[in-house]
Amino acid sequence: MRTAFAVAAIVSAASAGYASDPPSDLPSLQEAWAGEDLSPEQRTALVERTVQAPFAEAAPLLLKAKSETQPLYGINYFPEGAPWNGDRLQPRDRRYIMVVEAWRRSMSIKEDDPAKAKVLLSLLRRASTAKEKQILIHAILNYEWSPDAAPVLREIAKDGREDLSVRSRAASTLLSRTDINAAMPLAIEVMQAHEKGRPRLEAFHSMSNQGNRLFTLTDENQRALLVFGFKNLAALPKEDLQSGYFAARRLGFVLRIENEFAPDQKAPRYQGDHGLTDEFFIDTTKNAQRWYSANQESLPLLPGIAQERVDLTP
Repeated sequence: MRTAFAVAAIVSAASAGYASDPPSDLPSLQEAWAGEDLSPEQRTALVERTVQAPFAEAAPLLLKAKSETQPLYGINYFPEGAPWNGDRLQPRDRRYIMVVEAWRRSMSIKEDDPAKAKVLLSLLRRASTAKEKQILIHAILNYEWSPDAAPVLREIAKDGREDLSVRSRAASTLLSRTDINAAMPLAIEVMQAHEKGRPRLEAFHSMSNQGNRLFTLTDENQRALLVFGFKNLAALPKEDLQSGYFAARRLGFVLRIENEFAPDQKAPRYQGDHGLTDEFFIDTTKNAQRWYSANQESLPLLPGIAQERVDLTP
């Protein structure tokens, strides 16, 4: 019953309105978010109060809720206004949308806020789950970057005991937010830690998604990235060549090759009933493999990266 009264108090306070400091007799946010069977007005009031609360108070609560709450089947229904009040939503989905919206709005109220960045970094140092760390690193990258985050992210990326998804996100953030040349060797080390085949190529594609910053790589770092990508592309089994498509395109981008190894997608052989055929994606991978076979001598062996001649000419 106390939770019901707590949320009712929030609704009353929200209706009365307050500029910055809520009334002292309001329940804690933790008590309020524990409420169930909330009315539409109560849900909206709770989100508004959370957004208005000091970030240091709201962030730990929202982080925990965001890391633990996931939609049941994926949400593709977002009514206008207060999206968490849609009639067709399940209770768990309502809570998920409330948490996501409160987190997003709390982040975007004032970007480049040193105090907010300090809170996020403190939470990252204390985070205990991979999901919490992923959420925090994403927030640090996209909302509240601070140079103080760099050494923390570097330690995470180096830690072989850390969840590989967290290491990847940390290394990718370092590539995006710090000197890309200083960060690239560690990033390649994290890519290498992934399982051979599709997982490693997916890590390569995701972490090297740095746009034109890739053109600022030193010759040594560019070769290291290219050799890593081509070597793993060459090792794909024939039955899984399609999975190398995105990695092949990234390699073509770095090399500034026209169409990034992709064939003419208008060719009749690539036209299927529902779009491009599998052959289009497979042939993109094959084109990159053939290029490597013919040009690998121009990508000299670098320390720590094994390079083997592979003849992929059909």
